[in-house]
Amino acid sequence: TEMKQSVLVIEKRDHIGGNCYDYVDEETGIRVSKYGAHLFHTNYDRVWDYVQRFTHWIPYEHEVLAHINKKHVPVPVNIDTVNALFDLNIQNETEMDEWWKKERTYFSKPKNSEEIALSRVGQRLYDMLFKPYTIKQWAKTPAELGPEVMARIPVRNDHDTRYFPNDAYQALPKGGYTAIFERMFDHPLIEVRTNTDYFQVRSSLQCGRTYFTGPIDAYFAHVGWPKLEYRSIDFERKVVRNVNYFQPKSVVNYPSLDVDYTRIVEYKHLPNAGNSSHTVIFYERSK
Repeated sequence: TEMKQSVLVIEKRDHIGGNCYDYVDEETGIRVSKYGAHLFHTNYDRVWDYVQRFTHWIPYEHEVLAHINKKHVPVPVNIDTVNALFDLNIQNETEMDEWWKKERTYFSKPKNSEEIALSRVGQRLYDMLFKPYTIKQWAKTPAELGPEVMARIPVRNDHDTRYFPNDAYQALPKGGYTAIFERMFDHPLIEVRTNTDYFQVRSSLQCGRTYFTGPIDAYFAHVGWPKLEYRSIDFERKVVRNVNYFQPKSVVNYPSLDVDYTRIVEYKHLPNAGNSSHTVIFYERSK
């Protein structure tokens, strides 16, 4: 629009915002996300300056816990995680580096995600955390997945519990994500069509440029390329009355195969969620 060009936004769902869509839960008054938690973080000044135009941002550094052996421990794995799970008293980075060195199994050329994980965290943490969680998320063992899937596993040698410790800008929109898109689209040159399938109307469109943000295999289906192995998530909502919080952090992962959900999200912990005498939690199950 700054270039005086018109924009057409096509959305298959009945709302704007895509997977970032959030709303206020009517029963509790807590702002929740329909498709799982979204945390804004970036190192780019240009990105940060741009999003400032659409809302006020509340500083927020995300932390995640995992529930293992009846204990809540930090993830990514750090000194406190290891001390809690193995009843140790590691004090500093040097001691933690030595512990990692003893635990890890090294492979010259890891050929799958199991070997990558073993080279990153060792057998015990792999069996306790990474293997069962991967099975629940992917319905495959790490040995069945390429090495790139688990190559990104972050591990720490300190007490840092932040999920994104290296990102300069971390915050949540005060009025939620949906409000950002409402303000972004509030322009006479922008038209928004919800409940519209792009593939049903694209033959009638005359666009200089198209930016497609749906499943990439759907975009190329007409050339006969195979469908990608997408996984999805089911969300089960539960209101817990007359409690301040249900769990210690907004996100708690459950790697154990003893329960069928992968994590529980409690949005009330987030600084833009609002106040309530109750709380609402969401069980997430991969499918």
